Amino acid sequence: MTALEDGRAQPGGTLDEDATWRAYLGLSREMFVALERALGADAGVSVADLELLEPLLAAGEPGLRAKDLAAAAEWQDSRVSHQLRRMEQRGLVTRSRDRQDARGTVVGLTAEGARTARVARATRRAVVRDLLLGPLDEQQVRALVEVAGLVRSRIAERGVGR
Repeated sequence: MTALEDGRAQPGGTLDEDATWRAYLGLSREMFVALERALGADAGVSVADLELLEPLLAAGEPGLRAKDLAAAAEWQDSRVSHQLRRMEQRGLVTRSRDRQDARGTVVGLTAEGARTARVARATRRAVVRDLLLGPLDEQQVRALVEVAGLVRSRIAERGVGR
């Protein structure tokens, strides 16, 4: 890749695209595995559970409509439905008909789900702070957030995201 005048890279240039991809993929996988292990050990949940527990914890009572939870987690409705079924079986969430729209479902945390969500959130924060943010200075953290935003915007523009 060659740098353009505005500082962005252009495909087909001199940077090693394959090495960049391997670095990103390795980082992504290793962070996921580290978080998955820590969440399992501390809270007995998975990263997938956490992705639904955190928005529910933030929403408070009575919870969120399932479609709003899907939007908050950036998941498809069907994936949310399957994950919620598993979480409901484990006593972490409840599902009930929306009183304002009988076609909708409201998802809420059980007392155990709220306790688990708080432990899982604390674990996630500790892992991210230690492994992702720990080696970076403030400028590098800002750059990481900026890069993530740029790439996600490109994905959204191309319509190739979820």
